[in-house]
Amino acid sequence: MSEHAGRRWRWVVISGATVSGLVLAVWLVLEWLTPAPVTGRLIEYHSDAPVAGATLTLSRQGWGLSGADRQLVWDKRYETTATTDGEGRFRLPLPGPVWLLGNSSGRLVAEAQGFQRLDAGYVAPGAALTLQTVAERKERLPGGIAYLGLDEDGEPFGWSFIDHGPVRDPAGADLFPVALEREPLRVTLAAADGGGLHFVSAEAQGITHPSYDYLLRYRDASPEPPAESRLTLDDTPGTLFLRTARDRHAKLAWEPGEALAMSGSVPGLDTSSERLISLRFVYRPGPGKSVVYQPPLRPVEPVRAALLASLPEQGASFSGPRAYRLVVTDAEGRELERQHVELAPGVPLDIESCARQAPLTWRFQAMRLEYDTDGLPHLQLTVDGERFVHHSAPRLVSTRDDTVFEVMAFDLDYRRHDLRLRLRELPGDAGPAGCISPPQPGR
Repeated sequence: MSEHAGRRWRWVVISGATVSGLVLAVWLVLEWLTPAPVTGRLIEYHSDAPVAGATLTLSRQGWGLSGADRQLVWDKRYETTATTDGEGRFRLPLPGPVWLLGNSSGRLVAEAQGFQRLDAGYVAPGAALTLQTVAERKERLPGGIAYLGLDEDGEPFGWSFIDHGPVRDPAGADLFPVALEREPLRVTLAAADGGGLHFVSAEAQGITHPSYDYLLRYRDASPEPPAESRLTLDDTPGTLFLRTARDRHAKLAWEPGEALAMSGSVPGLDTSSERLISLRFVYRPGPGKSVVYQPPLRPVEPVRAALLASLPEQGASFSGPRAYRLVVTDAEGRELERQHVELAPGVPLDIESCARQAPLTWRFQAMRLEYDTDGLPHLQLTVDGERFVHHSAPRLVSTRDDTVFEVMAFDLDYRRHDLRLRLRELPGDAGPAGCISPPQPGR
């Protein structure tokens, strides 16, 4: 071999070794940069049985190319999926290029047929998780966020589940603040007279990994009768079980990091707060102690909640005749007529108006009382005028608040008049049916 050929061979060997070294170095760097996969197991909360065939989705957002023109965007979504095996196990690499997204966390969601969708939040690379899910429930109870605290003048306000809103009067609140301290965090809450409270920590519930609404999801009823009139909560997360004075039940999520705010507006109350507590809740308006969570929560309907709160714990609800107060006012709020009406279920009733100073005439036609499958009364009516007809859908009417029917009416000259019909159920001793004279001005 010539000296020239030997030098070329040595160069090839050295170059090959260099390339191999570079490849190895790049591989080692990529291996070092690649985030560790998320692994774990999905089980049913009550039985610890594995959930097989579930779909786990891990997603991240960051810089990337998007669209047909491959424009650079900052919110491109990357995701990867996996299916749990027979033991409920899964393994998910973090999606997206490392050189764009780094080692940031990913959002993990678990979905399985017949089970609730589980949002496990953001999980770090290399996390080893035990996720607990529960079966879907046919029953869907109402829920929302309860607001209570101190207003800007330092006056307390509580929460009414029937009204689905904050109230200032402690007598009308199901849950009321007694003391609010931020550092250290100590919040004392009181149940209404005749009600009770019981707290179960997240640790006592055996929740292995927090997920969205996890403090509402797993335990459906209090392990002990909610009997404490007051409870003091600190920085320990858990579930607060409440029994109202009407013997109705609710559960609220106590998440210390999210519950207490120093100030802000109060939804449903015309004021700002000096300190505000916001607690997610599930509420059972009718009889029963089980407060199951089934997303998505529907809001509490105050009229329905008030009627359900009047039902007995045992036995059939009342399904006989009922008496109602009917009041008609104009657009300026002036009362035009007032009547007491007695209705028997399923029997339509026609009633002549007794308005004497109204600019138009009408009559109430085919007023009908019906009961639904929950035993709640629904009222339907038609307002028939000379130049208008208003047909109402069946509406719930309670003893607590007026149910308002908005009527667009026209007189003989086709001039528009806006009327409001207000209906409220009366007690059995309300007096005879018929017209009642409206109050006179100044009286």
